[in-house]
Amino acid sequence: MMPETTGSTVLHHGGLRVADADRACAFYCDALGGRQLTRPVVLEGRGAEQVIGVSGARLRVALIGFGEAAIELFEVMEPAVPDWARAPVQGTIPHVALQVDDVEATLARAEAAGGRRLWPEVDRFGRARAIYLADPDGNVLELLDGSVADIAAAFLKWFPEAAPKPQGESS
Repeated sequence: MMPETTGSTVLHHGGLRVADADRACAFYCDALGGRQLTRPVVLEGRGAEQVIGVSGARLRVALIGFGEAAIELFEVMEPAVPDWARAPVQGTIPHVALQVDDVEATLARAEAAGGRRLWPEVDRFGRARAIYLADPDGNVLELLDGSVADIAAAFLKWFPEAAPKPQGESS
């Protein structure tokens, strides 16, 4: 039995590692239509060490807004850069999906600003059009023109067994 929930939960923000916070801010705002909620600022001391997990850590951090949610950009600075922060981003499963009005136009702006498409062409997912691309730092983004409800409806059409159980019913 699932525990009862209190209050509400809303997706607040996702965090991405970038090599240059200023360049990343320009990409996410100019190419993808985000709005700069904060300019990059240096975070050091206990807060940076807690986030990075190493002593002497320093970061440049900025927030870019998309609707009511945001993307937090993290530039890990010398001298304390752990190995994981030096390794290139790989794979396509961890990604951030952005709902846009026009997938092709947004993709064109993103490519002109240094993004790189990961699929040869825009594809369909149910009623939505979608494509994966990498930002200039290799972070994977999905551009789509359908809502979360559209995507869920397509999943349930193709995979009826994915339907959640009514609340209170055991799985």
